[in-house]
Amino acid sequence: MLIEEMINYMKKVGVDTVYTLVNWRDWGLLQFFDAMGFSRGDMINLEFKIED
Repeated sequence: MLIEEMINYMKKVGVDTVYTLVNWRDWGLLQFFDAMGFSRGDMINLEFKIED
């Protein structure tokens, strides 16, 4: 699988952690990353919307 090859390459070049952002309501994508071995991390995404 492509993501497995990417992770193997990252190991070879010294990467030890991979981060990604996923919309909490996107269950399909969350399930995909869960199946790839990702888990919920300690960081949170903060957002500030500027209105007119």
